[in-house]
Amino acid sequence: MGRKIILLVAISISMFLHATVWSQAVLDKYIQQGLDSNLVLKQRSIQLEKALLTLTTAKSNFLPSVNFNASYTTAQGGRYADLPLGDMLNPVYTTLNQMTGTNAFPQIENQQINFLPTNFYDTYIRTSVPLLNMDIIANKRIQQQKVELSNLDMQVYARELVKNIKVSYYNVILASKSVDIYEANKKVLEQNVALNEALIKQGKGLKVNLLKAQTELMKMNTSISTAKNQLKNAQAYFNFLINRPLDSDISLEETVSATPQLEITEKREEIQLINQSIEVQESVLKMNKNYWVPKVNAFLDLGSQGQDWEVSKKSAYYMFGISASIPIYNGSRNQQQVKQTKYEIETAKLQLDQVSQQLELQRQQALRNVLNAQENWETAKVQLEASNQYFALVSGANREGLTSQLEFIDASNQVTNAELFVLIQYQNYLSSLAELERAAATYPLNINN
Repeated sequence: MGRKIILLVAISISMFLHATVWSQAVLDKYIQQGLDSNLVLKQRSIQLEKALLTLTTAKSNFLPSVNFNASYTTAQGGRYADLPLGDMLNPVYTTLNQMTGTNAFPQIENQQINFLPTNFYDTYIRTSVPLLNMDIIANKRIQQQKVELSNLDMQVYARELVKNIKVSYYNVILASKSVDIYEANKKVLEQNVALNEALIKQGKGLKVNLLKAQTELMKMNTSISTAKNQLKNAQAYFNFLINRPLDSDISLEETVSATPQLEITEKREEIQLINQSIEVQESVLKMNKNYWVPKVNAFLDLGSQGQDWEVSKKSAYYMFGISASIPIYNGSRNQQQVKQTKYEIETAKLQLDQVSQQLELQRQQALRNVLNAQENWETAKVQLEASNQYFALVSGANREGLTSQLEFIDASNQVTNAELFVLIQYQNYLSSLAELERAAATYPLNINN
């Protein structure tokens, strides 16, 4: 019976040692699935698409705009002008008729011209184009930079998502292997209960030892239930990150992984993000400084106008014009905007220095955490080996009745705790590697926009 117990412990340790290396290829597939389907990343992708549309709109401001315009007006009364044409021309026409002996020159009446038109229409197509507008030029440049800002913002979140997916995956494995360890230890405790029952039947055992063995078995059942619940929670959170149904199965394929690389690069999207923000502010500053540059536009109208809907060669017309707007005074608002933008640039540069120092601190801490976690993991494996040897000795003595039940259970618990400790330290090691990879920004992102 004692040999069976030792064999079960050895099997559980062997299962654990062979199960602590996991497939990076499987994890990479999950990471790509998260990059493709994570809801927050999709929202940021939409923001990028909006920025691209804004840039397209900014570019279209350079193109001519063509509009059809039509108006109809009619009025009676209002201001008018008297034209005494009859008083001026009728005496002349009378004289001419007398000289010629004819009525070739009829009499005419005085005229009254109203300023408000009656039955007047005006239809035309206006084509307008900006000839000189510094705001349009600057706006296009700013929108291009904002597109890059949106893209960098996506990459920042994507890197954080990659780290969270990795850590969550390791937590799932930790919870899964914890259940396996508890299940293996449960078999040891079940064998111990059977051993004590057999000893009592032979008249060699004590009832108190059996009760103690049964109590430890019930405690282990509670630990297994708790571990399974933790496993379900870890699986649900992992599936949440990659936008899958929360109860979806997770593949924990085992394979030998390559030695991790600890090199640190200087590329961080957060730095690029602030630099890009500074460039946007500099473009705004340049635009504000050019407030004095005139805005020049040209237009061409092709249309027809007249009364009573008359359409003829006489009603057709074209009109071409150029307009210019030159600012003279607006209460020094432009100068104030220039100063405000300069302050914002200075603030952003100070923020860049601060963030650079913070990121460097983060990288150094992440590297130290990796080395410390690796050392702790190696120490935990040594402790596990010592606990295993101790349990083998106690188990043999227990079989011969040379040790107490309390000592046997304590040795068994030491093995279980040592196995869990190794697992936890290895999970910490993997998580610290994920943190270092995040700090170094080395994971190759593949974001489908």
